[in-house]
Amino acid sequence: MFADRYLYVESSAWLDGRQGLLWPAYAWKVLFPSEQQRLGANLFQEAILGLIRAGERDVAQLAGLLALDPELVRYIIATQLQPNGWLAPNMKLTPGGEKLLDAADDRRVNLTVGYAFQDAVSGAWLPRFSTRLAEIRPCEIDAQGRPAFLLDRERGRIARPFMLPAPARPKLDVGALNEAYRAYRRDVATARRREDAAEGRADFHAIDAIDPEPTKVYLWCELYRDESEPQPWLVSDPFRLRKAAAWLRKPLLELAPSNKGLLHRMQALVGAQDQTLSAEAWLRQVEERAELAIWSDYPFVMQQPLVREHLMRLLRQQSKVETQSRVNGEDLGLLAAESYNLIEAVLKWMLTRWACNTAAWPKTPWRREQAKHELSGLGLEAVSSRLVDQLAGQQRWVIAGAIDVQSGSFKALLAGAVFCAAVHQDHPFRTLSSTSLELDRLPPLADFRNAAGGHASGVKVSAEEVLDRSRFAIKWMALFQNWY
Repeated sequence: MFADRYLYVESSAWLDGRQGLLWPAYAWKVLFPSEQQRLGANLFQEAILGLIRAGERDVAQLAGLLALDPELVRYIIATQLQPNGWLAPNMKLTPGGEKLLDAADDRRVNLTVGYAFQDAVSGAWLPRFSTRLAEIRPCEIDAQGRPAFLLDRERGRIARPFMLPAPARPKLDVGALNEAYRAYRRDVATARRREDAAEGRADFHAIDAIDPEPTKVYLWCELYRDESEPQPWLVSDPFRLRKAAAWLRKPLLELAPSNKGLLHRMQALVGAQDQTLSAEAWLRQVEERAELAIWSDYPFVMQQPLVREHLMRLLRQQSKVETQSRVNGEDLGLLAAESYNLIEAVLKWMLTRWACNTAAWPKTPWRREQAKHELSGLGLEAVSSRLVDQLAGQQRWVIAGAIDVQSGSFKALLAGAVFCAAVHQDHPFRTLSSTSLELDRLPPLADFRNAAGGHASGVKVSAEEVLDRSRFAIKWMALFQNWY
């Protein structure tokens, strides 16, 4: 296990569908300004004010003494010192500016001992500080080292939160630590509705680490849903200063592709379509489900942007069709088109990965029988007589163009992939069986796309037919997962 110490702050807010997470973190013991202390100016602001009080009011001289660009000094004066009421228009300190400088020298006196927290998932500093570690002890630990906690003694409710891995190592960064403290003070001000708590900035030297090594802890937080928010799932703030911790959502998204257990929990929150959802909320849910499906089931396409994009669109459209009680023809047409587009994207990837030189190909046209002879003579098991007949209408220069620039008609791209397979011994068309490849199922997809889109006069297709083609397209795309 990463740690044997668990920090738990009980939540008073209702978290819909909450699923407990143990988030690994490094707790650094630090000295930091107390929450009751009003923060002053930053180092540059104080330096400029100090020189002005000493009698220097020329901007060029101020810039030279501070080794700063004169325009930067003018900017700080015009946008910070004067608007904050510290400097008058005549370049003289106001009473507020005098008070600020008088308090600057002993600002470090009002410090408190507590803890700063570094995320062990992303390595970032969390915008949270605490004067104590609110620990909870597990009531049991199973054979795999996973803890269980008794949260309600009267009802006997035991929670077994999911433990996240800790890939990031601890690293003390004072600059990042100060930025985290400023964000923390802003959140404190928002929570308490005290604007003065968020004024100013902490001095770069105001926070000091006391111990050279941090304490490893788990922070208790939750995955949950909130229909009033645009995201279908959120991560709660472990310190309960706010309901949601936006700064934990991004590292969780980055961690999810490699963590099946986490993905399953995220997918469980998205769930099936709720009939009470608005159209907008339902579409957001469809989008989230499609993205999670790629991470969970098709991580091998992550390195192929074109294939990934079309797979995402197909999954999204497939989900829409599957969850609608009444499917309109437009959605069926889009799903058929996305099935076609996904396979086309795979063929383009193949032509990039396994290219062949067409410079010596004859420029003269060939008759259908000649094309069939060329295709049959490639000696590929996957090229059936039916496929030969389907591709024989493609002219030689059209196939060459598809190979050279990965563009052209669907059949030209497929024919190009077949010719390139004859050149490369490691090509999937030579490695995989003809039964699994089913290449002769590909050319009819173009005609089916037209029929589903209403372009084939008098032809109607059912939702099940379109879904069947979409499942085939996904299955066919996944055949090449070892090569992506």
